[in-house]
Amino acid sequence: VELVMVVDHAAFQNYPSLQRVHTRTLEIANQVDVFFRPLGVRVALLAVEVWSEGDKIAVGGSAQTMLERFLRWRREELLPRLPHDNAQLLTGTRFDDVLVGMSTQASMCSPTRSGGVSMDHSVSVLVIASTVAHQLGHNLGMRHDSTGRLCHCGDLRHDRGCIMAPPTGLTPGLSFSNCSRQDLERSLQQGQGWCLSNVPEPQLLTGSPTCGNHFVELGEECDCGLSVECTDPCCNSSSCQLMPGAVCATEDTCCQDCQLRRAGHVCRELLGECDLPEFCDGVSPRCPPDTFLQDGQPCAGGRARCYSGACATYEGQCQQLLGPGASPVSSSCMAALNTRGDERGHCGQLPNGSYVACTQQDTSCGMLQCQRGSTRGDRLEGSCQGTPLPGDEDVTDAAMVLPGTACGPGKMCLQHRCQDISVLGDQQCQSNCHGHGVCNNHGHCHCERGWAPPTCDRGSALPTALLLSALLGLALALGLCRARRAG
Repeated sequence: VELVMVVDHAAFQNYPSLQRVHTRTLEIANQVDVFFRPLGVRVALLAVEVWSEGDKIAVGGSAQTMLERFLRWRREELLPRLPHDNAQLLTGTRFDDVLVGMSTQASMCSPTRSGGVSMDHSVSVLVIASTVAHQLGHNLGMRHDSTGRLCHCGDLRHDRGCIMAPPTGLTPGLSFSNCSRQDLERSLQQGQGWCLSNVPEPQLLTGSPTCGNHFVELGEECDCGLSVECTDPCCNSSSCQLMPGAVCATEDTCCQDCQLRRAGHVCRELLGECDLPEFCDGVSPRCPPDTFLQDGQPCAGGRARCYSGACATYEGQCQQLLGPGASPVSSSCMAALNTRGDERGHCGQLPNGSYVACTQQDTSCGMLQCQRGSTRGDRLEGSCQGTPLPGDEDVTDAAMVLPGTACGPGKMCLQHRCQDISVLGDQQCQSNCHGHGVCNNHGHCHCERGWAPPTCDRGSALPTALLLSALLGLALALGLCRARRAG
């Protein structure tokens, strides 16, 4: 998770200097990373932004309103100048509606919804890190460890819950539960973590390089952890430099036996139906950046459209929230509920907390209405009632239909509206691939094995990745020749 931490003016004023704020925020992010490591997730801090001169958004009031303002600022101001996966705001103000924080559910990788707000409510780094990890857990699709879920974690103290326990503002959890692990796995299986595969470049990481923290930072060639835990024969754990004769480290995805893998080796398998595989190029020890199918491409047998690398079906969303066997209510029932404009059915909320009733054409894109097993959703007195969803009070979007869900022929849900896929822009890329490739998120053809880019109309004995590598090498060689002639 490539994380940006933002500190508002009120929180900044609680500390004697800007340097102290930076140091404390870095310590919080490092502890959040420690919490997530047992789940196989790393949290890398890219930047700390402190609003030392004044707030960039209006703060105070309800956490939900503040979260919406922060997410809008992130989308419009922060993301264009600093690409990242997730942003968390630390505030020195109190919330009117929740205890310590709020975030969006299952929103990781979304350019519009991936983030959270937390109150800086303790001098303890451990306590605040647990609060931030809780918000980040919601972003990754984790729900609260409610009593009916039989959740347990490794905390030995009985007065502690797990990190995803309903927040009390008191003793924080210090580890994730088995339920959180299951929620995360289910979320990743649905393709909601497509942006988490790439490793940030060393120069992008915040903080002084520290050999032994499992991050390859400036001046380091590898980092296999502390000497007592390092098992990589390619890396010197004391210096974080490669061993003599090694050209890469075992942790590098395109490395085998301390040498580069051949070009064309699959270094990142499909993460879901809307993902695309990546291949080693024979030059770099790292896998190329993750690519996925172009937004709007059909998936799940036409029951959904790819959006930001995820394939969101009604059935999958209901089962993620209610368990196996859950399904959506009938379309007529969903329409009856979502035109109500209240907590039982709506198409979103305004900053003041009031609900927006869905228009008739948008009822399939509002609140997610589900039923358990074969139970009918319209069983009560001839009226329909969706099963109450396990929404948590400190999240938004917990029961909303995800973007990309198909809502009619050639249509998909976007911003809680049923819109034609033409709003996504040019969808003609597919016709340029000549039946031998698919369009990726950059609008380029991702060719099948044996066909050459850029339009997949010529056969190639080389794997696509190897051909791209050769073309790149040729371009560099020509550039050097011209430079020498010019000299």
